[in-house]
Amino acid sequence: MKRFFKKNLIAGLLILFPVGLTIFVLAFVINLLDRVMAPWISLVIVRWSLPLPEDFYLPGLGFFLVCLFIFAVGLVATNFFGKKLVALGDRILHQTPIVRSVYTTIKKVVDSVSEADTGSFDQVVVVKYPHEGMRMFGLVAGRTRGEVKEHSGEDPINVFVPLIPNVTLGFYLVLPRKDVTPMDISVEEGMKYLMSFGLATGEGKKKPPPEKE
Repeated sequence: MKRFFKKNLIAGLLILFPVGLTIFVLAFVINLLDRVMAPWISLVIVRWSLPLPEDFYLPGLGFFLVCLFIFAVGLVATNFFGKKLVALGDRILHQTPIVRSVYTTIKKVVDSVSEADTGSFDQVVVVKYPHEGMRMFGLVAGRTRGEVKEHSGEDPINVFVPLIPNVTLGFYLVLPRKDVTPMDISVEEGMKYLMSFGLATGEGKKKPPPEKE
């Protein structure tokens, strides 16, 4: 009876934990945006004399308005006049002391991510790291480009080696293609294998690293 209860309790936790955590994260983001937008919603109600109480609250309204604002900015930024306005704002921020250093750094990161290969982080590999006798799991992070490629020897490839338990942290490596071995598993299966310390295994179709340009 004790084993039966323990088995089903663990099974229930394994099912409900990811669902509960997902709901928690979404609820946190939505509630945060609702609180941030609440003063602006009250201001609009007062200024436009809307037939609503000043402390009007609708769950998810702030989140919806933020998404709508982001969409509107994207819509404006993609037309001719919007592009000119964005370019003007970009020049102003680049010429503003203190703000310039922060803005340019963030802008470079965003531009790098947006221009990256669509195939990035979709292939699990095993790499020789930190020395010849050891192997580590990694994700192909695209082709090596520019000056980094010129100084990295023949046919280099970018690999991100995640750490556990926080797989968002890790090492960014530039390795010779000969030291990168594609795995016969998907990224999801690779992450399960990593997080379970090798207990979870899976099958998949091998996909080679990005071809040399």
